[in-house]
Amino acid sequence: MTDGRVRHGLPVAFGSGAIIGVAAGLIGVGGGEFRLPLLLYLFRGDVRIAAATNLVVGLFTVTLSFLRRIGQAMPSRESLILAGLMAGASVVGAVVGARSAHRIKSPRLLAVVIGYLLLVGVWMMVEAMLAIESPGLDPVGLVRVLLAVGLGFAIATVSAALGVAGGEMRIPALMFLFGFGIKEAGTLSLLASIPTVAGGAVTYRGLGSLPGWAARVALVMGLGSLLGVWLGTAVLPRIDPHLLKGLLGAILLAATAVLIRSRRRGEAPLGK
Repeated sequence: MTDGRVRHGLPVAFGSGAIIGVAAGLIGVGGGEFRLPLLLYLFRGDVRIAAATNLVVGLFTVTLSFLRRIGQAMPSRESLILAGLMAGASVVGAVVGARSAHRIKSPRLLAVVIGYLLLVGVWMMVEAMLAIESPGLDPVGLVRVLLAVGLGFAIATVSAALGVAGGEMRIPALMFLFGFGIKEAGTLSLLASIPTVAGGAVTYRGLGSLPGWAARVALVMGLGSLLGVWLGTAVLPRIDPHLLKGLLGAILLAATAVLIRSRRRGEAPLGK
């Protein structure tokens, strides 16, 4: 039953992976929100298998995207330390989120995520159209450390439960709370995304939520994502930051629409 649908859906999986991979390479997001509806269709609404597959594809996407982007512009030592703090907290958050996915039944929590993406998406579009920059809070000392760790854990927990990398939530936080530009924020977010998707994928696999036929879909979609990421990162140095911010805003609003649609259908893990 599922195998037939999966087999016929492999070309679509490759193509969609490539298209979403372009956005991932440009912006620094994992693109999981846009893969999830297709995976839910292929797997007949099985949320945990779709989330597990999504995380494996996300691992392909964010790892290559990070390696390509860091080769173009190395972040500062202080930036890498902050991203490392978020990454360490993300490992724990990802495991907690993946293990809790079948127990979380909080539409309010998903509503908070939707509200956050909607607010930030609109503001990103405004900044892009007016060509303005919002100053980040840029905390220092212990406050900076605690904020990085807390955000890393919280975003990874929600992201792993949803089966996504969390870049759509993490990049705006890095920009508005820590004062990073959009390109550097995307690169640092990818670094924190790697342990998020890896920890979540391993945990789902251990729980039996990634059978062999789902792993085949993850491989095909992941290969498409690698192609898309290569294309996206190739043009990144020539993209104006304000245009990039507008693209991020559009992606955030599109992700909001996808999550709202999934929530209404009862497909999103946090909306069950």
